[in-house]
Amino acid sequence: MTNRTKFYCWLIGKLEHQKMTIQEICDEWADAASNVEGKELSERTFHRYREEINTMFGLEIECDKSDGYRYFIRRDRYAAMEITDWMLSALRIASLGDMLKYHNKVMLDDAPENTELLDDILNAIDKHYSLSFSYTTAYGEEQNIDLVPCFVRMFHQRWYVIGNKIEEGKEYNPRVLPFDRINNMAVRCKRHNLPAAIRKKLSPDNFYGDCFGIMHMDNVPAQDIVIRAFYPENNYIDEVKLHDSQEKIEDYGEYTDYRLHLRPSRDFLQELLWHERKITVISPDSLRQEMIEILKNMTESYETGKNTCEE
Repeated sequence: MTNRTKFYCWLIGKLEHQKMTIQEICDEWADAASNVEGKELSERTFHRYREEINTMFGLEIECDKSDGYRYFIRRDRYAAMEITDWMLSALRIASLGDMLKYHNKVMLDDAPENTELLDDILNAIDKHYSLSFSYTTAYGEEQNIDLVPCFVRMFHQRWYVIGNKIEEGKEYNPRVLPFDRINNMAVRCKRHNLPAAIRKKLSPDNFYGDCFGIMHMDNVPAQDIVIRAFYPENNYIDEVKLHDSQEKIEDYGEYTDYRLHLRPSRDFLQELLWHERKITVISPDSLRQEMIEILKNMTESYETGKNTCEE
């Protein structure tokens, strides 16, 4: 990563949390760990980089003349900034490559597997090509799959491709497949146009709009779910929401009730179980009873050492 790109990331991080004069920016950059080359920043260079940040990331760095000519970042509250945030995160992670000498100070999760497939899959999505590959199911079965990819997603350090499986007699045939189970993938360089209605269904917002995690589960309708989070877990999920639809109903001090609107898929139930006794389902009663049954089966499995849960 170039020194210039490192400066972009460093400056955005600084100005999102505080206002700074040009002199303060220049002085702090001179001693910043990101400034590996140790280059000084001139006022002229700052203004050039400021314009480049606006062009590249869509972030405006403005000057508040009434506050001692201090600079700050103005974000458009109505603009979708997810892509910008991902770009910045990716650039900051990439800069770790220059910091491997500090390996004893940085601890990372394992990197997702088969990321080398991303280029070919994204290229196939752009050009409406199909993919052909062998796929190993969770049960160890080998399948040959032809897929029209529509988008990719990362969840829990794992890349997935979401698309429509080409199968005779099935027009809408969605699949969610992890990269690490894909082998011998080939791009079929022939345009494969999905009907507009299917492509709309297989857009990220529509396919996962009411979902938690990676499971879609067409047969599970979205519904209002009320959960109760006990202290201090309520503080945690205030900071890191379980789902975009999460809204606080009432804070009772020792616990807080929240409402979510989503499909109660298996990975959502697994998330609730991860929080142990600090989160409980209040409604609907059908989901509450399902959670009770899961917990009973878990208890029996621990007591007997046998799998008591039915798939």
